[in-house]
Amino acid sequence: MAGNEADHDALRRLKSIYEQAIRENRVEALRPYLHAEFHGVMVTGRAVDSFEDLQKYWRDIKDLIGEGGTYTTTLKPELSEIVGDFAVARGTTDDVVVTGDRQEFRFGSLWTAVLQKQDGQWRIRRVHGSMDPVDNPFVREFMRRAIVRTAGIGAGAGVVLGLLVGLVWGRRRSRRAATL
Repeated sequence: MAGNEADHDALRRLKSIYEQAIRENRVEALRPYLHAEFHGVMVTGRAVDSFEDLQKYWRDIKDLIGEGGTYTTTLKPELSEIVGDFAVARGTTDDVVVTGDRQEFRFGSLWTAVLQKQDGQWRIRRVHGSMDPVDNPFVREFMRRAIVRTAGIGAGAGVVLGLLVGLVWGRRRSRRAATL
């Protein structure tokens, strides 16, 4: 492993470059570090096949977060496996999204990356990120919103039904009283 220390250091620098690019909303800073045959499956399950796809994905994510929102990530890698000009890196993340309306979401994900050295520089060839599709803060928030919306609709329907029953009952009583 000692013979690979320079490669491990280069991979650690790439980790820092990635975190900074995300924090500063400058995905274009990653372009020199992507392999020509780059492919990724993002944490949302969306596939990207080029830097242009990655840029589009990032714009879509920023649109979801909203104007003035932020996204930060901290990669927590395990020791990479380096074999010749290939490296397999994996680990977890600590992520924080703050939406434009100041709502905060904290979550983690698992990731794996395959890197290939070209011209003496490590480039990301494949990357895959995933998070729990059922138990994550986004699903919990959408469930909360659905419950609030459903409760509101149910309450509104109950009020309308109550008014209708009251009107019908009131008319019957009025007719009955008029016939007495």
